[in-house]
Amino acid sequence: MFVTNSVDSIVSALGVNVGAYTPGIDVKVMILAVLGGSISLSIISGFMGVLLSERAERIRELRELERKLGASLRGSIYARATTIIPLYVALWSSTGMLLFPLVMVVPYLASLAGLIGVWEAFLASTAISLVSLMAVGGYLGVITGEGILISALRTLGLGLLVLIIVLVFKQTFTTLVG
Repeated sequence: MFVTNSVDSIVSALGVNVGAYTPGIDVKVMILAVLGGSISLSIISGFMGVLLSERAERIRELRELERKLGASLRGSIYARATTIIPLYVALWSSTGMLLFPLVMVVPYLASLAGLIGVWEAFLASTAISLVSLMAVGGYLGVITGEGILISALRTLGLGLLVLIIVLVFKQTFTTLVG
């Protein structure tokens, strides 16, 4: 769940970053846009959504096992795991969703401090998101045995596709609305 939701949050934050940026934008707006989306995604989907769905799956498995055994497992280690495991999975899930966007706003914080311009912060934040996708993809390549480079390039392709789609949408919207 950490890896899956990391990809989701990086792609989402990349979309917000590219979609929200316009020349002359207040750097605080960029920080709030990226973090606002990421925090809500992390807490609501990454934690609560995963907690509820994992809990439901574990309870269903417990009920099926009890039915097959013809006995209650109430108070057993297995039953206690039904409550602990969903919490553990939800914590890792939400951590993955929040960690990468926090790193993505570091360039904007540098801009806020006057160390770099907003345009440079935008470019750095975009680059961080693409590199983060490659890193997560490389890790997936290690897990699957497909190879680090191939998997990293696959997730980079996903990021570039998002970048292109958001830019095309942004340009179309700007042309139509003004």
